[in-house]
Amino acid sequence: IRVATYYCWAKLHREGEQGLAEGLELLAGLIERFGAQLHPQRDRSRKAALEWLAGSRMTDSLSLYPEVVREEAERTTGALLLIAQLTENEPDGIRPELNVLYGALESRLQKAGGVDAVVPQNASTSETPSTAGHSDAPPIGRITSGQDLLAQARTLTEYLREQPDGWLSAHHLMKSLRHDTLRSIPAPDAQGRTRIEPPRADQRALLKRLYLQQSWAEMLETADSTFSRGANHLWLDLQWYIHQALTKSGQDTLADIIAADLKGLLTRLSGLETLAFSDGTPFADEVTLNWIKQDVLDPMGGWGNDTPSAQMAAGNDDILTLEPEAVTLADSEGLDAALVWLQNRPGITTARQQWLLRLLMGRLAEQYGKNELAVHLFAELGERAGEVRLSDWEPDLLFEVWARHLKLLRIKAGRSEADKARLTPVMDTLLAELIAVDPARAAVLCG
Repeated sequence: IRVATYYCWAKLHREGEQGLAEGLELLAGLIERFGAQLHPQRDRSRKAALEWLAGSRMTDSLSLYPEVVREEAERTTGALLLIAQLTENEPDGIRPELNVLYGALESRLQKAGGVDAVVPQNASTSETPSTAGHSDAPPIGRITSGQDLLAQARTLTEYLREQPDGWLSAHHLMKSLRHDTLRSIPAPDAQGRTRIEPPRADQRALLKRLYLQQSWAEMLETADSTFSRGANHLWLDLQWYIHQALTKSGQDTLADIIAADLKGLLTRLSGLETLAFSDGTPFADEVTLNWIKQDVLDPMGGWGNDTPSAQMAAGNDDILTLEPEAVTLADSEGLDAALVWLQNRPGITTARQQWLLRLLMGRLAEQYGKNELAVHLFAELGERAGEVRLSDWEPDLLFEVWARHLKLLRIKAGRSEADKARLTPVMDTLLAELIAVDPARAAVLCG
């Protein structure tokens, strides 16, 4: 029995689940054919030999092959079922317990999207032992599994990227396989966490570094490549990075296409953006979630499109013209540096100038995902509006402040019933103020 279990592990480690299935079928056949004649014949030693299958060495090797192929999974399950049936009549004390192996296989299956997934949901992140030294894609022929499909797709996308203006077609090919084949959102627990493995820490760190360095071309390439690996197609921050890279490099049309693609996905799989990976890392962090709600899904009916007119209504005010410079500083050195730079601007003396400076800080805080800071800034601006009599001569700016404040509170209220109950009176007051300033524009904010 020990030789057979070692053989199962060796086959798994070298060949993946196909090897595991073959090894388990051999073990099941030996037990069925020879039964008690197999060594070791002492009950406890026999039990330990079989339970070696549920040890860490087996589960570690299994983790190297995250993709699930239906036929191989069925063979593995069938062999384990036969082993369980052959040992079920043994006394409790000597019956082998393989629950750890069952749990590992079940978890792997769920992470991969189930046996009916067209494309593995949790694609491998690197070459496995069986493919090292060989081409990533099998020879062109009949595709027999989602794993084969992904391997061929990676080869095709590499070719397309090398062609003139081939990035979009390459991106859409992989996105079509990884997003369009999703039929439902991964099952979450009560806290919204799924069993999906999170992105690697080095992947997150690299993208953040490239963003701070403003290396847009490299950031686009890195995000696109990361998307095809692991379960990173569910990491919606990648869509934000891709959108940012395209926008910052002047490719606004392609950026709009990315946003439209994401809107289609989130419309079809409602609630996907609210879920988290197994360690609690959200599919979409605060910055991405804010971008989704404000620019992708646009639940406010487009009130933000009126913001430029509010800025124009401010006339030649020098404070609001500082926004592009502050954004550049925030991109390169971080939001905190930009806020300190604004705070230390000379000549900010009047109540109106201080109010406009806070407005600019609130815009930046919201744009960079500091929603709590933005909420407090907009609340203060609303309270101080009377000091500068904005309702009389600059209603557009006041409307902007209240609308931004309302939008952020609605996002916060959507997180829990307690927040919703606490914030509803404040949101009702803000909506009433908006209607009083401009009923026509406020109409789109009425739910």
